[in-house]
Amino acid sequence: MKLKNKVALVTGAGGGLGRSYALLFAKEGAKVVVNDLGGTRDGGGAGSAMADKVVAEIKEMGGEAVANYGSVSNAADAQAMVDQAVSAFGKIDIVVNNAGILRDKTLVKMTDEMWDLVIEVHLKGTYLVTKAAVLAMSENGGRIINTSSLAGLLGNYGQANYGAAKAGIAGLTRVVAKETQKMGITVNAIAPVAKTRMTQEISMVPESFEPEDIAPLVGWLASDEASHVTGRVFGAHGSHYFEYVVEQTPGIDLGEKRWTLESVGQRFDEITAMPKGAPVLDEASGGLVEDARKLFAAIPATYRAEKAGDWKAKMKFDLGGLATFSLIVAGGATEFLDGAVDGATATVTFDGPQTILDMARGVLAPEQAFMGGKVKTDNMGALMKFGQYFNLGKAAAVLGDIAPVAGAAPGKHGLNKDLVGKVHRGSAAFVLKEDIQAFAGATDDQTNPAYLDGTQAPAIFPVRPLLSMLHAAIADPELNADMLRLVHGEQDMRFHRHLKPWDLAAPRAEIQSIETKASGELLNIRQWLMVDGELTTEVISGLFIRGESKGGGEKKPAAEAPKREYIYSEKHTVSSDQPSRYADASLDRNPIHLDPDVAKAAGHPSVILHGLCTMAFASRAVINGACGGKPERLQRLKVRFSKPVLPGWVLETRIWKESSTLGITTYGLEVVNQDGVAVITNAIAEVA
Repeated sequence: MKLKNKVALVTGAGGGLGRSYALLFAKEGAKVVVNDLGGTRDGGGAGSAMADKVVAEIKEMGGEAVANYGSVSNAADAQAMVDQAVSAFGKIDIVVNNAGILRDKTLVKMTDEMWDLVIEVHLKGTYLVTKAAVLAMSENGGRIINTSSLAGLLGNYGQANYGAAKAGIAGLTRVVAKETQKMGITVNAIAPVAKTRMTQEISMVPESFEPEDIAPLVGWLASDEASHVTGRVFGAHGSHYFEYVVEQTPGIDLGEKRWTLESVGQRFDEITAMPKGAPVLDEASGGLVEDARKLFAAIPATYRAEKAGDWKAKMKFDLGGLATFSLIVAGGATEFLDGAVDGATATVTFDGPQTILDMARGVLAPEQAFMGGKVKTDNMGALMKFGQYFNLGKAAAVLGDIAPVAGAAPGKHGLNKDLVGKVHRGSAAFVLKEDIQAFAGATDDQTNPAYLDGTQAPAIFPVRPLLSMLHAAIADPELNADMLRLVHGEQDMRFHRHLKPWDLAAPRAEIQSIETKASGELLNIRQWLMVDGELTTEVISGLFIRGESKGGGEKKPAAEAPKREYIYSEKHTVSSDQPSRYADASLDRNPIHLDPDVAKAAGHPSVILHGLCTMAFASRAVINGACGGKPERLQRLKVRFSKPVLPGWVLETRIWKESSTLGITTYGLEVVNQDGVAVITNAIAEVA
């Protein structure tokens, strides 16, 4: 009962976030004025049903509440709702400015009416209710919680009116907090993200983000415990709470000198550079750092000098900025250094100490940590040798009995079929013209005018925005995928609409199916891109995790290749720098494509080309030979990757017609190297 005998006014409390606040306040002992105009989410209409329903809920649970149907954007109504709290319950202690509407449009399509209405409800409404509340609270103090938004603090596409209002509310909050501090009034703001009537059509907001996740933060800010907190803005994305902080860089002061255009450009990085301070360790992170220090100190004793030979290295390990340790290897011996070594030949960066501890305990596989972005390095060869020549599991004995974090259990084999259906959601990002052109350049597809003038992205381009979701699904620790045995076998892409510059694409991925085969397991991951609520691209990636069997038994003789009548063929020579160019353009920087040591450790003579880059070559041939050069005609492309491709190879894509029905023509295709060996097989393209 943290709010016992308090009186609260919550605007826009007829549903969603406001309702969750009102119910929590009542549960904690407050008397509540439930305000709601009862209109639609775009501000149209009015009615009493929404507020009345919440009042009835509060009374049914034994609380006290009254309904108010006024508009926050009307000065008389704003004053009346504060007066109603005083007349009904004798005072007002808490105000939550929550009421809001949406009228989303891009700036050039927005009308003055849409702009004015959103500003009136959000910014002016917060001003009117806050002003009336401050006057009523001036003698006895109180709590005011306003509602800002990520759209105003960080920006969001298509919400110029809403973002401007919400940024204004953040500024209003900080100013009024200074003015009312002497009155014992605190004024704070929250920027919530939850699935409500306002956000039901926004796919980026997960269904799991419920209004009830936000209410505890608002309830605490409304309590006496928060009397020292004012003038601050807090984020709440579902159950993730944090604070938005406005920071000022130290900048550059020229003193009596004057700036010129040239000097601004020359020193821009210095002007904008943030100060570098030592990380602050709390009790929990401090304990993890100390455990990691013990682990690294024990690692030298596990050195396998007989395997390492004359290997020399100076390895620096950064634990997410919380600590740095080093290992010096020379002359068949290893030395631990508590700090950074001078002249490091390799730097390994962990996202924090927990990752290296989990790896040492066997809870987290090293390949999962690497694919999931938890471990990064500037020298993959040295990191692989570190894994070969030192025994982390043996060093972990110095840690004693530490409870493992959630994830795949040590020693667990095979994929976790309970994860079928699990969805990973990523943040939306714009498709940029320069990224389109870079991707076309990396796949040697610069001749198509649609890519050059920036009106359309290459067909295979969606693999770039989808990459992070594919990796998130594969590297899910609960999935227990063995990355060292994983092979990308098939790729099936359907194009409902090809991407264009400034599409705001939201990526998703789902673990679609897991099948056990005689020689391993087949993992199918579905990915898709949404743009403004429209499905644009669907992808099924077929990934095969090889079993531990060495094989054996009789192999079936290769079937004789059928005789086909090719309608088109196109040759392409893989350049020596093609893997690195494609890695930069696609963001797929798997070291097997970039680091010769890693590629050789995997059994290849050199770095290999990304299979998806080879698929891009095939798509170019299909567009040239079957689509008349018009990429928008390509509806589907499905391929099977049958052999790795090396730089210097000459590839030929061969296309033949298979069938035609309902306006869609299906073509078969294959890609072979200079020796006639197929590198892409069982491929089809569907063309409108």
